[in-house]
Amino acid sequence: MNIGSIILFVKDMKAVTAFYRDVVGLTPDNTHPFPEHRFFCFDTGACKLCLHSASKPNGGRQKIGFSVESVSAVHQNLKAKGLRLKPLKNEDGLACFDISDPEGNRVQFGGAY
Repeated sequence: MNIGSIILFVKDMKAVTAFYRDVVGLTPDNTHPFPEHRFFCFDTGACKLCLHSASKPNGGRQKIGFSVESVSAVHQNLKAKGLRLKPLKNEDGLACFDISDPEGNRVQFGGAY
């Protein structure tokens, strides 16, 4: 059994979609039959990240973890986009850091420094 999708319930679809597309850099996957303002998915490889419109967001009760080839490259890229990030620590060649999306959901990037 594999995880096919992670669904976040969000209040501001426009802001959260823009965050994962424009800031994090995920690729939209528009293969679902639902309108974008109600349901939106991103292709993340083996698992899709989906946003579902809701009157109240989940806001911070979960964390999405992304495995990346170079945590320092992602850190530099997000910093260049204007995000305020804590300094990155390198522990035995591995590193991770967290950010929050516009509705408070935690996003972690981890992997080789």
